[in-house]
Amino acid sequence: MERIRYKEFTDYDDALEGFTNYRKKLNDYIENNPDKFLETFRDIKERAGQGDVICMDVLAYYYKSGVPSLLPENYNVYLKWEILSAARGNELAIEKLQFLLGYAYSQIMQCEDYDTIVYKNDIEDWNIVYVIGKAICKMLVKEMRLFPSDLAQEKDVKAPYTQEDFIIFRKTVDDIIPKTIDYMKS
Repeated sequence: MERIRYKEFTDYDDALEGFTNYRKKLNDYIENNPDKFLETFRDIKERAGQGDVICMDVLAYYYKSGVPSLLPENYNVYLKWEILSAARGNELAIEKLQFLLGYAYSQIMQCEDYDTIVYKNDIEDWNIVYVIGKAICKMLVKEMRLFPSDLAQEKDVKAPYTQEDFIIFRKTVDDIIPKTIDYMKS
C-alpha cells in the first residue's frame, strides 16, 4: 500500500466530516455487525499507521472509552493517537487536546520570546490554537517517541485512565514546554 502524505493542516470541517462518517459507520457495525466493526477498525488502524490523520483521530475516540466486548479501553493509546493526529495538523484533534494542554499554551504565550514566536510562525488570532497546539504535539511526539506504524502494530489491551498516567503525561508536557518555545522561536 502506498504511504499517505499529509498536509500541513487538515481543515477542521474536513476532519470533522471524515471523523463523523467513520464514527457513524463503526457505531452501526457495533450494533448490527460486530465482526464488520473489527474488520473496519483494523483497516482504519492500518491507514492510521500509514499517516492518515483522520483515522488516527477515529482510533483515539474508540480507545478513550473502548467498545464493550469488542475493543478494550486504553487511555494511553487514546492519547498517543490523538497527539499524533494533532502533531500532523488535524485541527479537530488539536481542539480536542486543547483542554489537556491549556496550561502549555499559557506558558508559551507568556514567555518573554512570544513576540518572536508570533512573528516566525505567522500566528494570528484565528490560527493561534492550531499553530501552537501543533507545535506542542510535535514536541510530544518527539519526546514520547511516537511512530504511527509502531502504534498500529501494538496489541489491544485494557488500560483505563489512572491518576499515575495523568501525572506522567503532565510531567512530559512540562518537559516539552521549553523545547516547544525553542522550536517555535528558531
